[in-house]
Amino acid sequence: MRKIGFVRHYEVMHKPVGKWMTAAQFNDWVEQYDKAELRTLKPDVGGIEWEVCFSSHLSRATRTADSIFKGKIILSEQLREIGIHAVSARTRIKLPLSLWLILARLAWYVSHRSQEEGKVQTISRARRFIESIERDYGASNVLIVSHGAFIKVLAKELRLRGYKGKTGIIPKNGRLYAFMKRQTKNDRSE
Repeated sequence: MRKIGFVRHYEVMHKPVGKWMTAAQFNDWVEQYDKAELRTLKPDVGGIEWEVCFSSHLSRATRTADSIFKGKIILSEQLREIGIHAVSARTRIKLPLSLWLILARLAWYVSHRSQEEGKVQTISRARRFIESIERDYGASNVLIVSHGAFIKVLAKELRLRGYKGKTGIIPKNGRLYAFMKRQTKNDRSE
């Protein structure tokens, strides 16, 4: 039985400076979030022998991967977080961080030009990554360290391919989510 495990990077220790922020302050907060310190946890990889580990190239994911996998970690830009930006970078309107985050995710969902990539591009990126690990790593148990929103997209893609597993509404930092798929004769012959 093939196993693919997801771990969302450890919790980022970066709180907003104030309760309300402009678009520029939100974009700066996002940039600083990418560089902030982590709250490390005791590693738990579910007692599974992971043969291969992939990690997003972003530092919060690589630092998490280093603490939970003892071996070579393969970095991949395909596992990066779904980037977010203020919907309108020029506005001086102040909004709470939670509203900026919701607006940015909605903009991603409808592929608004303010975002680095839209939903369709993100799904395509997830499919390409899953196809590559299925092709190149056969029946190996693969551990993936990535980011919350992208893990949700990857998990949905795995379910469409017959894997069983759950991530919850929002994947928790540092927690393992294992997906399993029984191998068919076609899988074994590849």
